[in-house]
Amino acid sequence: MSGIADFEGSCGENSSATAGHPLQLNQEVRLNGNTDLSSCITGNDSACVHGITLTGSPGFYDHVLNVDAEGPHAVFGGSLYLAFTDETGDRYRLMIYSSKRSVHTVRFDSEKPGIKKIEWSNTSID
Repeated sequence: MSGIADFEGSCGENSSATAGHPLQLNQEVRLNGNTDLSSCITGNDSACVHGITLTGSPGFYDHVLNVDAEGPHAVFGGSLYLAFTDETGDRYRLMIYSSKRSVHTVRFDSEKPGIKKIEWSNTSID
């Protein structure tokens, strides 16, 4: 298994991407051929995601999504909302509101932790 999981989808605000083979442990997302996701996973007021990886974690939760991202750059710019769907159909959500670039984490347990779909929006994802 390579260290890359290929996703395909539409770039820009309020969109989604799916994987032919889900993102597995110790892999990073490549979307439409790029591992720098900042021109594709975008939100209002320059919000964007730079990269996504899935790693293991000791402790209560076995899996961690690491999302290198920054939220909107306007005072009342809102947030960038993300949702990740694993192979069981469970969804994990993340809201990014700080304009400072940093790595955000989503910790979870799953019998099939591979991420098969990523969604992003300027409004909350149900």
